[in-house]
Amino acid sequence: MLSIARVLLAGGDEPSLHSLHRTLESAGHVVARSTCPEDAARRVGAGEADVVLLAHDALASLEKLLEAECDRAATSFVALAGPMSSAQAREALRAGVFDVVDPSIAEPALLAAIERAVRESQLRRELAMLRARVGDAAQHALIGRSAAIAHVRELVGRAAASRASVLVTGEAGTGKGVVARLVHDLSERAGRPLVTVRCAGVDAGTLELELFGCAGSDGRGARAGLLEQARGGTIVLDDAPALPAALRGQLARAAASRTSRRAGGCNAIPVDVRLVLVARESGSDSDASIEDLLTRFNAMLIEVPPLRDRRSDIPQLAQHFRQRLAVECGVEPAPLSPDDMLALPGREWTGNVRELEHWVERHALAARSEPSCVESDTLRGVQLGSSEATLEELERAYIRHVLALESGHQSRTAIRLGIDRRTLYRKLKQYRSE
Repeated sequence: MLSIARVLLAGGDEPSLHSLHRTLESAGHVVARSTCPEDAARRVGAGEADVVLLAHDALASLEKLLEAECDRAATSFVALAGPMSSAQAREALRAGVFDVVDPSIAEPALLAAIERAVRESQLRRELAMLRARVGDAAQHALIGRSAAIAHVRELVGRAAASRASVLVTGEAGTGKGVVARLVHDLSERAGRPLVTVRCAGVDAGTLELELFGCAGSDGRGARAGLLEQARGGTIVLDDAPALPAALRGQLARAAASRTSRRAGGCNAIPVDVRLVLVARESGSDSDASIEDLLTRFNAMLIEVPPLRDRRSDIPQLAQHFRQRLAVECGVEPAPLSPDDMLALPGREWTGNVRELEHWVERHALAARSEPSCVESDTLRGVQLGSSEATLEELERAYIRHVLALESGHQSRTAIRLGIDRRTLYRKLKQYRSE
């Protein structure tokens, strides 16, 4: 069944376009005409077209049309070949058109080309909606503005939209569990069970029974494993490198075939679960084990960065933990002074985000009269106008402080802050204009 689409014919007043207009309307499409590049750009920017058919003379305005459409990225552009040369057709495809078609081809073939463009437009729209949903939820779960955490949010979105197994790695305290839950919560499996299985410190036989169940004897003692019980949901395998090799193979085969066999049984049982494996990074042995897990499960890898690689996120994380305490405890925690907030990124934080969270809990719930446990003399000379500055003010002061420590060297400053150089340059330019 053909999709009904809003089609915009952009270009001159050629006889062939009149014929194309009638053909598209006869097929049920809603067709509009635009002979003016500015009018076409306005319509595209307003989201009035699913597909734009560009006559030869309208190709010159393609860049303007793509720019008008860039925010929603849900319109497909099709170039009408006409007198176009092969070189011009290749250039149009490189510039961003979805397809190049000859308007003189038979009507069924022409309508089929339009249908492909309509489906492409629908897929783009669905992807944009998914990214918006994922981005909003991930923004609240994975706090920060650094390039490192933005990359993790992007990977979480891709994983949630797929059915692939996922391997989450990172140092202790970086938030691997948060990432694993987010992959489940943002996927189509969100309404189904989320089960976590600890793999370390459990013998292979016990793990096999827990995951695969037992067939029993003569119908007695039979029980379903988690692969069956978590139907439609997600199983998180914590400390996945601790899985014995034989059990890894069993799980990998079950994930690939979507079937499992209970211990002592021979019948294949259909299963529908996604596996999310969580592994702590710790040396060469762990590296080899992680590589084995990636290969066996054909898993998508999400590496959660340590806090030292995203230092610019620390003030925002601290404020987030403080606000959460206020909601959970029903009291206003003791304030964090500007000196406290500005000194936090300079600490080592070997326990990563978890250590920062515990520090905020200890400090924010302490008596207001208690002196801060963060040494404030590391940032002497940084003056802020209020006793509790905004995140933007704290960020500005800290960036300028680190820039001074690095003697104005922007590349070293960006590395120390955990942001890319372009972001630093943009922020410094903004500060200069204020």
